[in-house]
Amino acid sequence: MGLGTPKAGFGGFGGVASTSPTLSYLTPPPDFSEIPLEVVVSFKSLLKKASATKEKALQDILAHEQNRSSDTNGPEESVIQAFVQLYPRLSIDDSARVRELSHQVLIQLLNSAKKRIAKHLPLFVGPWLAGTFDRDRRVSKAASEGLASFLQTKEKEVAFWKSVQVRALDYATTSLKETPTSLSDERSTTKQDSDAKYYRVVGASVCLTLNLLAKGELDALKDGIAVYLELDALWFLAKAEDPFVRRSFYHLIRSILDIAPELLKRRLQQLGRALIADSFKGNQSGSATDFLKALTALTRQYSQVWGTQQHPVQRLEKFVSRGSQGGSDEYWRASSQLLSVLTDKFPSPSLDIVSALLGSIRKGIFDRLETRSGRQQAFDLYAHAVELYLPALVPNAEFVKDNVSSLTRQFLHPNPEVSTPSPQQPDILVQLWQALVRHPGSEVRQTVELQWQNIVDEFLSRVSNSLPEVSERYQASQLAVAAEGERWFSVLSRFSKAASLHDLAVSSSTRIIQSALDLLLRRNFKPFGCAAILQSAYRHCPDIYRGIDTTSMIFPANGNEHARTLVTTPSLPYIISDLHETAGDRLEEIWGLLFAASTQISDRGASISAVKTLVSIPSTFKFVQDLPQAQQFLISVWSEFAKSDDLGAPWAQLAETSLDFNTLTVESIKTITTTVIGLLEEPSSRAPALQALDLVLTHAPESSIIDDDQSVRLITTLLALTEISDTPIAEKAKGLFQLLQHRPTESPPLFRILASQLHEAGPASLDIDTLVAQAVAAVQSKVLPAEDVFPSTVAWQTELSWFLNTPNPSLSLTSSMDGSYFLVQGSESTNKPSPGRDSKGRSSPARMALFTAKLLSSGVELSSLPLEFQLELIYLLCVTNMLAADQLALSEENRLWRNIRGQDTDDEILEYTELASNEVSNIVAASVNWRDLDMSGDSLVERLVNFMLQTVRGFNAAAFYTAKALAALLQALVKAHGPLAKLEEWLTKLGLTRVTPDSTFVAAAILVGLNDALASSKTISTLCARLFSEIPGYSIGSPRTLPSLVLLNLCLAVYDESQIPVEPRKQVLVLQQVTKWTDSPEEMDYRLAAETCKAITKIFPNVKEVYGPFWEKSIQYCLWLWGQAARDDTSNRLPYIYASLKLMQALKSAEEVNDDLDDALAENKRAESEALIALLSVPHDAPATLPSQLVDALLSRTVSKIPNVKLGELSDVYQAVASPSRDIQKAAFGLLHRTIPAAQEEISVNVIIEKKPANLPAELLSLLLNAPSPDDYTDEELYQFPAPVRSYLLTWHLVFDAYSKASYRVRSDYTENLKKDDLISPLLGFLADVLGHALARAIDLDKEGFTPEHVRSYSIDLADSEPAERDMNWLLIHLFYLILKYVPGLFKSWYLDCSSKQTKVAIQSWMGRFFSPLIISDLLDEVTEWSANQGDLEGGTDAEALEIKVNKPVREITASYPVDDDFGTIQIVVPQSYPLEPVDVMSVKRVAIKEDKWQSWLKGIKAVIMFGNCSLVDGLMAFRRNISLAVKDQEECAICYSIVAQDKSLPDKKCGTCNHYFHRYCLYKWFHNSGKNTCPLCRNPIDYLGSDTSKRKGGR
Repeated sequence: MGLGTPKAGFGGFGGVASTSPTLSYLTPPPDFSEIPLEVVVSFKSLLKKASATKEKALQDILAHEQNRSSDTNGPEESVIQAFVQLYPRLSIDDSARVRELSHQVLIQLLNSAKKRIAKHLPLFVGPWLAGTFDRDRRVSKAASEGLASFLQTKEKEVAFWKSVQVRALDYATTSLKETPTSLSDERSTTKQDSDAKYYRVVGASVCLTLNLLAKGELDALKDGIAVYLELDALWFLAKAEDPFVRRSFYHLIRSILDIAPELLKRRLQQLGRALIADSFKGNQSGSATDFLKALTALTRQYSQVWGTQQHPVQRLEKFVSRGSQGGSDEYWRASSQLLSVLTDKFPSPSLDIVSALLGSIRKGIFDRLETRSGRQQAFDLYAHAVELYLPALVPNAEFVKDNVSSLTRQFLHPNPEVSTPSPQQPDILVQLWQALVRHPGSEVRQTVELQWQNIVDEFLSRVSNSLPEVSERYQASQLAVAAEGERWFSVLSRFSKAASLHDLAVSSSTRIIQSALDLLLRRNFKPFGCAAILQSAYRHCPDIYRGIDTTSMIFPANGNEHARTLVTTPSLPYIISDLHETAGDRLEEIWGLLFAASTQISDRGASISAVKTLVSIPSTFKFVQDLPQAQQFLISVWSEFAKSDDLGAPWAQLAETSLDFNTLTVESIKTITTTVIGLLEEPSSRAPALQALDLVLTHAPESSIIDDDQSVRLITTLLALTEISDTPIAEKAKGLFQLLQHRPTESPPLFRILASQLHEAGPASLDIDTLVAQAVAAVQSKVLPAEDVFPSTVAWQTELSWFLNTPNPSLSLTSSMDGSYFLVQGSESTNKPSPGRDSKGRSSPARMALFTAKLLSSGVELSSLPLEFQLELIYLLCVTNMLAADQLALSEENRLWRNIRGQDTDDEILEYTELASNEVSNIVAASVNWRDLDMSGDSLVERLVNFMLQTVRGFNAAAFYTAKALAALLQALVKAHGPLAKLEEWLTKLGLTRVTPDSTFVAAAILVGLNDALASSKTISTLCARLFSEIPGYSIGSPRTLPSLVLLNLCLAVYDESQIPVEPRKQVLVLQQVTKWTDSPEEMDYRLAAETCKAITKIFPNVKEVYGPFWEKSIQYCLWLWGQAARDDTSNRLPYIYASLKLMQALKSAEEVNDDLDDALAENKRAESEALIALLSVPHDAPATLPSQLVDALLSRTVSKIPNVKLGELSDVYQAVASPSRDIQKAAFGLLHRTIPAAQEEISVNVIIEKKPANLPAELLSLLLNAPSPDDYTDEELYQFPAPVRSYLLTWHLVFDAYSKASYRVRSDYTENLKKDDLISPLLGFLADVLGHALARAIDLDKEGFTPEHVRSYSIDLADSEPAERDMNWLLIHLFYLILKYVPGLFKSWYLDCSSKQTKVAIQSWMGRFFSPLIISDLLDEVTEWSANQGDLEGGTDAEALEIKVNKPVREITASYPVDDDFGTIQIVVPQSYPLEPVDVMSVKRVAIKEDKWQSWLKGIKAVIMFGNCSLVDGLMAFRRNISLAVKDQEECAICYSIVAQDKSLPDKKCGTCNHYFHRYCLYKWFHNSGKNTCPLCRNPIDYLGSDTSKRKGGR
C-alpha cells in the first residue's frame, strides 16, 4: 500500500507529535552513537562546512542505502532519525549538488523504510515539498520525481496534499521567519552567499504557499494563511533584491485576491505600502510585469489602497518612464490594462498629468533595453492613453505639439539628437491624429490643422533647401528628401483611408506634389529627391496623383529639351518608373524621345545606364524590338560587355535587363551568341565572355537555341575551359556546359566533337579525361551508341604508321623479344610530316589509344561493339602499347609522347600500359576455352591471333611490333589457361619446322609467347636442330647469319641448360664457328657481336668440359669489345657490353671446367681488370635509359669484384665518380673507397722520407670545384638526389676516406689543400640549405630515424635501398660528422664567417644535440689510441712518452711529462659545443719551467688546438715537444743531485772552472752554510751569483 493512501499514507499521521524542522545553522546535531560504522563518518561529514565534503558524504550514504535495498529490514532506525534531522539544512545548502543528493537520499530511504519513516513526516515533508520549487533544475527534478513516484494516481495526489497541507504551511511560515543571519554563519559566509540562501528559502516558502492555495482546502488553510500574512517579512519581499522572490510575492497576492480576497482586507495598509510605496520606488527588473498585474488585480478589488494624496496616474508616471526594465512585451499590455482600470475607478486626471504620463511613456520607449516588438506595444499604450483621456480634456497647441506633432516629426524626419522615439509604423500616428480630429471642440480642430500645416511647411522647406548638384553632400541630401517623401506618403495614404483625415490628406498631398514638381522643373530635374517624392506619391496615393496632370508638365508636346535634360539626371529612374501607367497613349512617343536622347549622351556609361532604365519599363519591349537603332545599340553593348570585365556595372546591368524584359529579337540574340563564342576562344576575354554566355543561357528565351555548328564550337570551347588552371573560370565553364547539356538540340554535337578532337591533335585539343567523361555520359544516357564514341581505327592505323620505325637496338635488353630488335629493316622517312600534338605532348595515336583504354575501363563494354571493330581496337591498343613501352624504356622524345622526362607524362604512359594490359587480360580471362581451340574459329581471341599472324610477315617495323604484341598475348593466354591441346598441329600448320625470312618474326613471336610450353614440342626441337646444323655453314657476311643466330638464342631460351635437344657435338661445331668469326672482330657489327656472346653463354654449360682454343678466343673477344665500346654509339654498344659481361660472368662462375678455360682466365686476369676499369670511363648519355641502367648495374657489380687494385692504377676512375649513371658512380666510388685509405700508409712514409708535403689527388680535388647549388634544382628534383649532387657528395666522402688512415702530419697537409681554394664553404652552404638550417628548420635526426651509427658511417649499398631524399640526407649528415671529426678548424672558420645569424643558431643547436657528443667521444678515443702508441717525435728526438689519463664523463684529458722524479702536468677540458667553443688548457703542476714560459706554453697549446685544425693530439704533441726540449741534456745539480730544485727551476748557474751547473737556490745555501763563495767541487771562487735576494728569502 503506497504512502499516499488515506489509511496508511501521510494522511494517517496528521496528529503525530513531533518537533518541527528547523533551518537555523545553530540547530544541534543529531545523535550519531547508534549509526552503523560503515556510514558514521559520512554522517559526521554532513556537519562540515565544505560543500565537496558533504557531497562526497551524501554519495557514500546513498550508495550504502542502495546496497542495502534488498535487506528486508530496510535502513536502520538510527540512520532514518539522523538523516531526517539533517535533511532540512541539507535541502537548502549553498551547493546545488548537495541539495540534489539530499533529496535522492530521502527518496531512497522512503523506498526502503516505507511505513517506518512516516512518523518522521513533520520533519521532512516541508523541506521536501519546498525542494520541488528550487530554481536549480536538477534539484527540483530530484525532489519532484521522488514525489511523483509515490503519487501515481490523482486520488493519491489529492489525499497526499490534504494530509500534509497544514504541516507544509507551517514549514512555509517557519521558513519565512528565518533571516540571513539565522540561516548562515556570517563569520564564514559571504554576504552574497547568505543572501542567496535566504532568498532561496523565502522564495520556496512563497511558492509552496501558492501551491497549497491551488491544491489544498481553503477552509483548512485559512487560519494558517492569515498567520502567514501577519508576518512582516512577507511584505518586505516587494522590495527584495531577488526578482524571483518579487515575482513569487506578486503571484501570491494575485492568487489570494482571486481565491480569498477577504484575507487581504485587514492588510490593506501593508499592501498599500508594499505595492504602492515600496514597489513603485524599488527596482522591478525581472518582475515589473507581475507587479503591474498584481496592482491591477488589487485596484479592481481595493482601489482605496492608492490613497488620496496623488492621482494614481501621477504615481504611475515615474515607473512607466523606466520602461519594461528588461521584461517582456507583456509589460506594456499590463500597463494598458492598469490604465483602463484606473479610468474606471478614478476621475479623469488633468491635462498636465496626462501630458506628463505621455512624456514618461515616450521616455520608457526610448530606453535602449526595449525590444522592437516591445516598442510597438508601448506605442499602442501611448495611443490608448490618448484615446482614453483626450475626450474629457481640452488639448491646447502645446499639448498637441509635445505629444503628437513631436512623434510625427520624428517619424517623418528622424533626428538622432532628439530623445523623442519614432514609431515603427505610421498607424500609431493615424490613431493619434484621428483622436485629435474627432475631438468635439472646434478650437481643438483648428489647433490640429495649424499644427499639421506647420509640419507640411517644414517638409517643403527642407525640400526647397535641398543641396544642389555642385555640393559634396548633394547625393546624401537628395536621398534624405526621397526617404522623407516615402515616409510622408506612407502616412498620407493611411490618412486618406480614414474618413476624418481624408480632406487633410488630399490637401497636403496636392500641395506637396505640386511643390516637388515645380522645384524639379525649375532646377532642370537635378533634385532627384523631388522625383522620388512624385514616385512615392503615385505609389501610395495614385488617386490623388492622377488628379494632377504631371505627365503633361514633365513631357510637354514640344518636350524634346525636357527629354534631353532628364536622361542625364538621376531623376530619370524615378520619373519613368510608372510611366507605363501614367503616360497613357503618349507612352511610345515619350519612350522614343527618351531613347534618342539617351543614345546621344557623350558619356558611354551614363548613356548605357539611361537606356537600361528605359528598357526596364514594363510594356515597352515591343517598342524596343521594333526599333532597329535600339537593337544595334544593345548588340554593341553586349559586345563590349563580353570583351572586358573592367567596364563597370552599367554594361552588365543593361545586358541582363535586355534579356529579362525580352527587348532583344531572336536575330539579335543569335548575333550576340556568335560574338560571345568567338570571344571565349581568346584568353584575354574568357572571364567576361563566360559571364555574358551565362546571361544568354540563363535568361534567353528558348527561341534563341544555338544551331548545331555553334553548339559544337561552343561545347568544345567550354570543355577546354574546364581544363585550365584558373579555377574560377574552369568552374564557371563547367557550370555553363552542364546548363547547355539540358537544352534540346536537333542532333547530338558530341559525335563531331569526339571525332575532331581524337583524329586531330593540337595545342587547343581537349584533355583525354574530359573527352572520356563526355563519352561515358553519352553512352550511359543513350545519346550516342557505343560504336560512335570510339576513334576511327582507319585514322588510328594511319597516324600510328608514322611512328613505326626501326627500334633502338638497346631495347633488346629490356624485352623478351631479345635479338629480334636487330632484324627490323627500314629507315627513317625524310618526308615524314611533323605529328600534331596536344598541350601535353600527346600525338594523335597516343590520344586515341589513351582515350580508348580509359573509355573501356570506365564501364563501356567492349562486347557492345561489332566483332570486327573489337578486333581492330584491341590490335591497335596492343601495338600502341608496345610502342609506348619502348618509349618509356628509352625516355625518348618526340615519339608517341613529345617529352617523356616529366613525371606526369611518365605516369600517364604507365597508366596507359596498365589499362591496355588490363583490357587484354579481360579478353584472355573470357577465353576460357582457349586450350580446346584449333585457332581457326570466329572467337575474338582466335581472330585476333590470326590477324596478327598475317600482319607479322616481313622485317618491317609494323611486323615486328605486331610480333611483340602477339608474343605478349600468347604469354597471357598460356599463363591463364595453359598451352593449346592441339599445339603441335597448329605449329606445324604455321610451318615453323623450316623458317623462311618472311616468317622469322612469326617464329620469334611463337618462341617468346609460348616459351616453356614449347620445351616438349617436336616442331621446335626440329627447328632448333636445323639451326644448329645451318649456322656452322654461315659466314659473317651471310644474310641468314644474324636471323638464324637470333632464332637460335630464342630457341635455347625455351630449354633448361641440360635439356637442349641437340647433341653436344653439334653445339661444339656452332661454338667453333662463332668463335672463328671473332678472329675478325672488326668485321662483326654490334648486332652479331651481341648475339654471338649470347649464343656462347647459352651453349657453354653443355660444353664447358671441352678443351679447345675457343675459350681463349671468347675471353679475348670480350676484352676487345670492351676496348671498342668507347668508339661505338651508346645504343649500339649496350647490347654487346651486356652480353659480353654476362659471358665473362658465366665463364668465371662455372665449376668443373677444362684447364684451357682456367688458364685463359688466369692469363687475362690483369687485362680483364684494366678493361673493366676502362669501361667505367666510357662516356654516358644523359638521362639514363632502362637498357643503360641494366648494363651499368651489371658493370658495377662486376667491377666491385676486382681484387687488389692499387690507387695508381685508378687515375682515370676519378672522373667516373662524376658520371651521370648512378651505378657507374657507385662502382667508381667503391674502387676508390677501397684503395684510397689503403694507400695512406705509403703516403705517410714517403712524406717522412722525402720531407715533402702530401697532397690530395688533383683529379679528386677537381671534382669539388663545381659545387652544386640548391637554386639550380626545384624541390622535387632535389628530393630525387640528382646525379651531380650525389657525385659531389661522394667525392667529399672519398676526401675524408684519405683522412681516415692518414697520419696527423699528412692530415694537416690535406687540410691545407682544402683551405687553399676554400673548398669546404660550398659544401657547408649546400648542407645548411638542404637540411633546413637556412630556414631554421633543421632536420630532426631522431624523428627521421637517423641513429648514431648512421651519423658515424655511410653505406652506399644500404643507401641505394632507401628513398632518394633519405639517401641524400644520410650522406650529408655523415659528411657533416666527418667535417667535425677531421677538419673542425675549417668548419669553425666557415661558421664564424657565416652572415646569417639564423643559420648559425640552427647549426649550433643541431650540432650540439646530435654531433658534439659523438665527436668528443671520438676525439677522446683518438687521444687514448695515440697515447698507447706514442713514438718518437719527428726528427727522431729522444722524448719521454706522456702519461695520458682520459676522463670521458667530464671530457677531460690529463697529460703528464716526467721530469726527474716529478711530473709536469696540464689538463685539457673539451667544451660541450666543441669545436665551436675552444678547449680550456689549464696547469695542474709546473715543473722545471719558469712561470711566464709555462703560461706561454699553455696559451700556445690552446692556439695549436684552435688554429691547427682543432686536433687535441697536436696540442699534446706540442706540450711534449716543448717540455722535452726544455729539459734535454740537463745535468743534475752537483749539490742536490736533482735536476729540478725546490722552486721548480733547472740548474742554470755554471762554474767557470769545472763547468758544472748548480741551482742558484742550492748554491746560495752552500755559500750561506760554508761562509765562502767557492765552487763546492773545484773550490775555486765563483764571482757572480745572479741570485735575487727576495727570491732567496722566499725560498727559506
